[in-house]
Amino acid sequence: MVLCALSGKPLTSPVVSSKSGAVFEKSAIEEYIEQHSQDPTNGEYLSQEDLIEIKPQTVVAAKSSSESIPALLQTFQTEYEALALETFELKKQLLEARKELSSTLYYHEAAVKVAAKLAKERDEAREALLRLQANGSGSMDVDKS
Repeated sequence: MVLCALSGKPLTSPVVSSKSGAVFEKSAIEEYIEQHSQDPTNGEYLSQEDLIEIKPQTVVAAKSSSESIPALLQTFQTEYEALALETFELKKQLLEARKELSSTLYYHEAAVKVAAKLAKERDEAREALLRLQANGSGSMDVDKS
């Protein structure tokens, strides 16, 4: 079944855009062209003359083996198992991501604490240097007199 590139609905009277090659429902694309005058897929100028009608061929579908109840139950069981496996894998990945984030957060916090400690020590060293310079310059002034 082919779906309209614009509306996503099954096609009853399909047309193809000569500008983009996309397939649309005729009524949906004509309405879009009236409002926007462009191809919705690539933005190029588009007129109704640029639309090419497609004549669909009717194909008889072969009977599916999933038309019986046991076959449907088997299909549902397979789908359920696939979803359960996917959920398990996603949970496993989530736990790994949480562990990595926790570890990274711990190291980041430790780095921030070290940086804060170093900044504090730097500030204390600057204050001590300023005090020494103030005491040293005061005693030099006394010696000069």
